[in-house]
Amino acid sequence: MPHWSLRTKLVMVAVLALLPVLFLSGWRAWHDSRQTQVRRADAASAVAEGAASRHRELVEGSRRLLIAACTDDAVRAALESAATAADVERCEGYLAQLLQRFPSDYSALVGIDDKGVARCASSPSARGMNFSDREVFKTARQSHNFTIGSYIASRITPRTVVPMALPIMLDGQFHGMCALGLSLRSMAEQLASPQSAGSAGVALVDRDGAPLGGDPRATAALPVPSRLSAAIAARQFTFADYGQNGATYDFAVRPLAGGTLFVIGAIPADRSLGMLLADWWEFALIAVASAVLLAALWLGADRWCVQPLRRIQEFAGRVARGEAGALEAPPGWAPEMTSVGARVSEMAAAIASREQELKAGLEQRDHMLREIHHRVKNNLQMISSLLNLQAGEIRSPRIRRFFGDAQNRVLTLSILHRHLYERSSWSLVDFQQFISDLVRQISVARPGIERPQPRYTIRAPIMAVGPDLAIPVGLIVTEAVGRALNHDFTGVAVPEIRIEAHEKGEEVELVIEDNGFEPPGPAPVGAGPGGTRGSFGLTLIRGLAMQLGGEVAIGERPAGGTRVVVTFPMPRDETEGGADG
Repeated sequence: MPHWSLRTKLVMVAVLALLPVLFLSGWRAWHDSRQTQVRRADAASAVAEGAASRHRELVEGSRRLLIAACTDDAVRAALESAATAADVERCEGYLAQLLQRFPSDYSALVGIDDKGVARCASSPSARGMNFSDREVFKTARQSHNFTIGSYIASRITPRTVVPMALPIMLDGQFHGMCALGLSLRSMAEQLASPQSAGSAGVALVDRDGAPLGGDPRATAALPVPSRLSAAIAARQFTFADYGQNGATYDFAVRPLAGGTLFVIGAIPADRSLGMLLADWWEFALIAVASAVLLAALWLGADRWCVQPLRRIQEFAGRVARGEAGALEAPPGWAPEMTSVGARVSEMAAAIASREQELKAGLEQRDHMLREIHHRVKNNLQMISSLLNLQAGEIRSPRIRRFFGDAQNRVLTLSILHRHLYERSSWSLVDFQQFISDLVRQISVARPGIERPQPRYTIRAPIMAVGPDLAIPVGLIVTEAVGRALNHDFTGVAVPEIRIEAHEKGEEVELVIEDNGFEPPGPAPVGAGPGGTRGSFGLTLIRGLAMQLGGEVAIGERPAGGTRVVVTFPMPRDETEGGADG
């Protein structure tokens, strides 16, 4: 984040501020969507539960009807082995009277003895039929309780019925039973009526998922039987799936008494885009508004912050490069940015004014320093001329030579000051050019000596050095070259004075050597080979080498001549700008 732009940071802060709102609105939309699904599932469950309760009422009514039949004396008398035709007739009349109120709901009401033979029935055609092979008879005889069997085709009427039986017990022994066939169609119609409000519906199915009746809407909405039977087998009482009509529904399954019939409540589960928008429209609205806000923040920050700051930055860059110009704020800038731009313009104007003052001061200082160097050079040249005039009146060659050495030393300083005011930098000189001019002036300033003039070989690195290094090196060269010019080059094929300076690691090695011979005559007191030790010039060279922080070695060359080697540390890098400052 430290390297992000201002615009990115503003947008990220806005994103962090909007995240809680988006999270809460998303959670609320998800919660509302889940609540809608739960309500649909609850509605399907309520419809199925209502149908199951109506079934329980129907079963309870059937059970009470069987109790009324089984407890009547006429029915019990008809089941006796010694029953007369009159007993059977009374029994059938009573049973027929019981079913008069439910002509379409039940197929027949039958009294069956302990052998499974129908002794009397509401329909005379059922008399004498054997029901011992029926599952309901076997279950009632074994359980001694009210029993509901699987739906079967009736032997008495052309209907599919759900058989119900209530055993007749005498002294704890099974004495027979009363059986009742509940019409499956009638039961399905009663389960689905009254129909639920809205789009919910109820259907009746068996354990294999086959529809047996019910609300036509629910029947058409049922899934394929294999899916429905799998849900029943897994006791998955609520689930969502596609109906056979291609729509999506929420289903609720409730088992009915007997365990072979199930009631299915179905309610449409709308998964369309419209329903999705109905649940998520608030979140979508907040998300779109947040996106618009972030886009507006991004564009606004670019328009009112980034672009003005970039323009101010470009103007500051031009000012730093010394380019002239003015910062004009466009009309669309915010007051704060306009104020910042005005302050930057004022600062640029103040910097330009101060820079002009500094340039004027530097030019004046450079002019004064060059003038000082020029005047010092002129004064030194005047002293050199006076020494030259004075030397003309001296008759002693030895004293005249001393004057010449002093004149050369003054000339060295004069040449140095000339280089200082002629260069663009008043504090640095070109080392190689300085040595070359110095040697040329020394050779020109020694007229009247009838000896072969040597040639000069000068090899020095091209580098700028300050007066602290140039003066000692110049005086060393002056002393060494002056002494070499006193040597005798008669008989030397190629008289030469060689001056070389080169870098050796962190040091500079200055070598001055010639191939002449020491002239005949008495050597100075304490002089060694070559007449160099103990002289003033040698003392001066050693002192200057110490001033440079280096060492000096003076000796004779094997082929003739003298070799002076001065080693001193490499001068520190100095730039023209740094020297001027």
